[in-house]
Amino acid sequence: MKFSFMSFSCPESTLIEMLEYAKKYGYDGVEPRAQAQHKHGIELETSSKKRKEIKKIFQDSGIECACIATSIRYCFVDREKRKNALETTRSFIDLAVEIGTTRIRVFGGVPDIDIPEEDAVKIVGECLALASEYAEKNRIMLCLETHDFFSRADTAMRAVKIADSSCVKINWDIMHPFTQGMSIKEAFDHVKNFVEHCHVHDGVYDEKRNVKLALMGQGEIPYREAIRLLEEMNYQGYLSGEYIQAWSPDVVLPHEIKTLKSYLYR
Repeated sequence: MKFSFMSFSCPESTLIEMLEYAKKYGYDGVEPRAQAQHKHGIELETSSKKRKEIKKIFQDSGIECACIATSIRYCFVDREKRKNALETTRSFIDLAVEIGTTRIRVFGGVPDIDIPEEDAVKIVGECLALASEYAEKNRIMLCLETHDFFSRADTAMRAVKIADSSCVKINWDIMHPFTQGMSIKEAFDHVKNFVEHCHVHDGVYDEKRNVKLALMGQGEIPYREAIRLLEEMNYQGYLSGEYIQAWSPDVVLPHEIKTLKSYLYR
């Protein structure tokens, strides 16, 4: 199991500065959030020359690009919007190849009009199947996050199974299924054979089940149980901290990795 953090923890940092944080606090990787105006410079607009430079920066640093987190969503009834999402996916696959990572995070999203859940799942599953053809060719994993309309692990997995591709996997955001009322074990049992990447962030809930971010171990989400389950399946991927401008990097980053490592088997 490896540890990374998303650029939301330091959106004003350059890639070099992100890597310096990773080295300082003992992370194995970083996860640039694309399409969010962060300063790391890993975007679709990045030139071919710069992409080669970025790949070398990662190689020289010894820190991996754990994943590129995108804003791509597929749950559109409008076919032209789906076509655009697929074109964007292929462009991000090219970017991933050129900078030397093997994963991109995608969303199912929320239906653009009111449709039955079955139809929404079918739309996303079929889009992932189409995207997977290019992903397989380039050996890039498309990681569907348990998020938005697809926050429940069982809902996300129905779309992944429709896609039926070795390159379509799950980005298990451990918070979101829990927020939707699933136990950690229940969510894990759905994703365990497909989990390729994990997002972690702790939180506390109000009486309406709204969640507010908390430092790891100071919230209500049983991450110790999640990590033990991942260890038991010999998970080799990343736990990637996603704290959206909640604390300064010098507060959240050392605290997060220390707490997560304390949950590992001794």
